[in-house]
Amino acid sequence: MIDGTVTIQQRSSFYLTLFLMAPSTLNHGSSPFHQSLGLYCRNRDGRLLNVEGIQAEAITSQWPTIFEQLKHSNTTFKTLPSGLLVETTCFDVTSNLLGPSSEHSHIRLRVREIYRETYRCYVGYIANQSLDSYDEEFLRWIETLFILRTTLRPQQDKEPLDLPHHDSLSTVEKIWQWIKTLFLPNNTQKIQVDEISKTSLRHNGELITEEITLLFEQMLRNTSVKDEWASSGREYFSRRVRDFVERNERCQMVLPAFPCKSPNDEKVGGSRPDMAERIALETLRAFAAGVERIYPPGATIWIIHDGHLLSSCIGVDDDGISEYESNLQELYRSMFNSPADREAVKFAGLRDLFDDLDSTQTFNPSWVTDPELIQDPIQTKLSGTAETARRLVMASCGISRAHLRKLILAQDPSVLKSYRGLSRFMLQDLEGPLFAGQSTSRKKKTAAASASEMMLRNQAYSNILELLYPNYVRLSIHAHNNRGPKFGIRLFPRNKVRAINDIDGRHEPVPLYDFQLPTPWHNSIVKVEGDDRAYLTKASVARQAIASGKYTGGWIDDEGKGGHFHLRRAGVELPEKTAN
Repeated sequence: MIDGTVTIQQRSSFYLTLFLMAPSTLNHGSSPFHQSLGLYCRNRDGRLLNVEGIQAEAITSQWPTIFEQLKHSNTTFKTLPSGLLVETTCFDVTSNLLGPSSEHSHIRLRVREIYRETYRCYVGYIANQSLDSYDEEFLRWIETLFILRTTLRPQQDKEPLDLPHHDSLSTVEKIWQWIKTLFLPNNTQKIQVDEISKTSLRHNGELITEEITLLFEQMLRNTSVKDEWASSGREYFSRRVRDFVERNERCQMVLPAFPCKSPNDEKVGGSRPDMAERIALETLRAFAAGVERIYPPGATIWIIHDGHLLSSCIGVDDDGISEYESNLQELYRSMFNSPADREAVKFAGLRDLFDDLDSTQTFNPSWVTDPELIQDPIQTKLSGTAETARRLVMASCGISRAHLRKLILAQDPSVLKSYRGLSRFMLQDLEGPLFAGQSTSRKKKTAAASASEMMLRNQAYSNILELLYPNYVRLSIHAHNNRGPKFGIRLFPRNKVRAINDIDGRHEPVPLYDFQLPTPWHNSIVKVEGDDRAYLTKASVARQAIASGKYTGGWIDDEGKGGHFHLRRAGVELPEKTAN
């Protein structure tokens, strides 16, 4: 067993060895997330029903040993305000149980479980207690929250035996069961037909999964420079979709996006969602509708707002971000107001991630007072609830600041590329009126500080979504390699919207945007009379075109279609449309 006096640095070194993390990996730290080995479901008899997490394969292969330890080790119990019982068990295992290690012969695991009546099984969380550097009460609280909030549930082909079978059947299966009771009294015949029906249903599920995957390829998937969709990502995506299809449930997808409008009026026409967001929402709703035509249960795309996460990095007050979120959701409801629409696209924010009654009643604010958790590069007006949620994300899933600085100083290729790219991006935003009068060197310093803080917060956000939505299809507006678990998407249809850098060259594609399409919250939609296609670009591009005298027009606050720039070529008379 590891000596309790081991330093945090030694623990981190052990962690690197145990889990074979490359020295250049950004996602390194000592937070509860970095102690996590995985989440799982099991029935009362110990049968493993599902598992997700960094050590999912090892947990699966070594589950008999882990469960034996669970049965024979001392367990403590804590009752939550709702009456749910949290069971905690700690025990030692050999270090090679979950991976090779040359430093220690044993590690100590901590397992927490809650029995969920909804699924008729235990949902559990396994952590490496040997790496603990946090308050014990906070660890119990946050790990309990992970169990309460995670979407993990038993896989269809591993349902516990005591599940009420009829309620778990799909409509097709229920009809088939009824037919068998009418025409197949012989038990042997029933068994034979059961096998045939299962094979048929499984084949049908594969076909549906393939159709949904093809639809995603055609409507949403973004191709990256080093794309790995064909080699491995496609199978990963299909496997996630198949898990829902086999249970005859809605395919659940999660998309961190739609933070707020850029504070730089050189990029956008205002602070409210406009035509750019409108088209993006139409794109997501159209995809969900396409899934529903293929597969009646349909799909739900969860938009997880990330504006509150980054408010003091981008120079927008928390109240402004809340207003944008509210306006975006109101916009969606005005566009799509049927019950099916409300199920197709749903919204959640940073604060919603921790919205659990048991958790809010037992939370202690002193757990998140460490000044190292959050650093604010830009002074903005913060709300208490948003600040607490930000600190919780960083306390539970944050990476090491020192490690990030080390990677930047060592000029780690991937980290340095992200850091420099974000620094340049933030420097553009700092050109707005909020920072007028500041020196260039001051702006560069602020942009660099914002970039590193954004990298820290974004990684922490990704980590917490991994724990809370482990079985969902994870979508992203960034250009990932599409190997999984994240898949980059395009929010604008290729045949309707083109990203451009200038109005005169709007008919020519911009190679830069072949792989990374700009977002609606950092750009504006421009419509040019006579063109069938809309254009996505910075607001300054449209204004410069007007100032040049080549175009007339300006910004239109169109409540019906959304705010956008409407331009007409100067001196060009368009033919009038004649009535048929």
